[in-house]
Amino acid sequence: MAPSSAANVDVAYSPPGSPVSPHKEIKRSDPDNKPQPESNQLPDGTPLGESIETLIDQWQKCISELQHLQQIADAASRPVRGLSALLKVQQRALDKVVQKHRSPDGSTISAAQFFGIRSCCWDDRWAVVKKCRGLVAINKEFPRSPRLPVAPDAGWLAYKDQPFQEKTVLVDAVVDSGATWIKFISINPRTLEYQVMAEGWASEPEDSSDGEGEADADDGLIHTEFANTVKKIVLAARWNHCHRLHLILPSLQEGKSEVVDRMIRFIRQKIGGEDVMVEVTCANSSFLTDAPPAVDVAITALIQERDPLVAEDCARLTDMVNLDPSVLVALVTDLHHGPVPLQPASQQKIIVKAIEDHETDNNDLVPRQEILAKVLYPALRGRKLVCTKFAAAYFRKLISAISTRSEEVRASFVLPPADASDSKGPSTHAELLQEFQKWSSVPVPSDLQFPVQIVPDVTLSDIETLIANGQLPAIARGVAADLSPLNRSVYCYGWAHRLTTVTGHRGIERQIQLAVARHWTRSDDENAVLPPPDVWHRHLGGYLIHRDKPRDWRVFLEDSEEVPEELVRWTYPWTTWGRGISTYGLPDTKTWEGVGHAEKTGYGRRMSGREARLNPGKTKQEEDENEEPEQS
Repeated sequence: MAPSSAANVDVAYSPPGSPVSPHKEIKRSDPDNKPQPESNQLPDGTPLGESIETLIDQWQKCISELQHLQQIADAASRPVRGLSALLKVQQRALDKVVQKHRSPDGSTISAAQFFGIRSCCWDDRWAVVKKCRGLVAINKEFPRSPRLPVAPDAGWLAYKDQPFQEKTVLVDAVVDSGATWIKFISINPRTLEYQVMAEGWASEPEDSSDGEGEADADDGLIHTEFANTVKKIVLAARWNHCHRLHLILPSLQEGKSEVVDRMIRFIRQKIGGEDVMVEVTCANSSFLTDAPPAVDVAITALIQERDPLVAEDCARLTDMVNLDPSVLVALVTDLHHGPVPLQPASQQKIIVKAIEDHETDNNDLVPRQEILAKVLYPALRGRKLVCTKFAAAYFRKLISAISTRSEEVRASFVLPPADASDSKGPSTHAELLQEFQKWSSVPVPSDLQFPVQIVPDVTLSDIETLIANGQLPAIARGVAADLSPLNRSVYCYGWAHRLTTVTGHRGIERQIQLAVARHWTRSDDENAVLPPPDVWHRHLGGYLIHRDKPRDWRVFLEDSEEVPEELVRWTYPWTTWGRGISTYGLPDTKTWEGVGHAEKTGYGRRMSGREARLNPGKTKQEEDENEEPEQS
């Protein structure tokens, strides 16, 4: 595999304002000060014209294989982010090279230009990507900070186009279904040695029995431009919850230079940490020297072995996931499970009609009746599921207020009994799933870990302790204060325990991003910067059928039939459930956990003046003081 040219990166790594660096080529003049003619050979003696033709052939093959990759990815409905843009850039650059090299006007490509052109070709990077699996993105930029904050009442539309507070990091490829970043850094040994010497690093550390001499000798390495570049990539990985960074150094070889070896050991051992593992591969490693697999085999591994749940955000789920109430609702709603024989005939007709109406009125990527099979079950199966006490109490209150009988039964399987002494229900996990399957038309995975484990809440009084223990960053004080008691409990628990919080509520996700941007501050100690909350949002249609029931649901009842027990709760005038936070991150009610509150009669809509006077809402302070729900 031809290594990438160091020409572009070498210049970038030159200390600003320094004298001529040893890595820069110095053109010599003859004694008579006559300029030397441009050589038609490369430094290794290879004819320049022959090398250009070889590069063009390799480039054309690379583009052809990338186009094949794009066709397979599109056919599998697993597009690779950035691939289309890369192909356009590569084809445009190749056309310019061919035009100049084969131009009849006699213009030629010099040896210096050849190295710059070769660095533009993606052939060396593609050779590495072909050895990987689960390709998600190419040439993707990742932030290492939030965007510039906006006023509290400005909302998402004003925030989403703001610039990032820190410069983004470009990653060459995201593989392993989002778990690994691949980053090429082209820097030759002389450039690296120059940077190390410029920082005053001593090549021979003082002898010390306790290893302090070697540690002192490494102090200068952290300040080199190369190490600083790697630190920024690690910080971006930490900010985006990526736990593995693979650095490719095609111009460096281990065992050839003491300075290079010490720097590589320093990168592996000192940069990164338990949350981000840094793997370094040099030019003489077997990973680079071994030939890549055949293109068809490589593309199959890159596309077919990719997790279909991974989207453009490259987000992944932790082994244990934290569920917010919208997910609990999505797991029990009749709209997702469909009609089942155990339900009254009238209710089955209402469910079918509600699903048909939803398909007609919306343009969601995943039909409502397929959300469990295509999104939620694949995401949750095989993982330990938890939710906080506050989330469980709110969910139970919602179920008791407006659910149907079938939704209530499913809820009894999803959460453990509120009364620990209640011994009713299935005695084994297999029996529980069998009973759950009776109330669903969607196949239930055997490794779905029901019931969900209920974990302690996180309240305002807990935030300081979690910050002192290093579980939360200092900005958590402000973020927690901006959230409602329910959302504070759910999202701060996941944040403190490094868990992915799964949600179907886009507004809450955006509200958290706005709060993080508002309270984020730059830190001199980059290793002490903790990532933001890990929120995995997908459209889950988190509503009980009560919200999306047909307007004419009564026509499905027989003329002589009264409202059955299954549906009697739908007739209560005070049980409308409002989501509370709009899709743009602005609250349209004080909280979204107001179901069944006696002092409120409307959720998600503006109350009339008379209603507001008769039902004065509590203040934010009063809600915080009384945030503890009935213990489950």
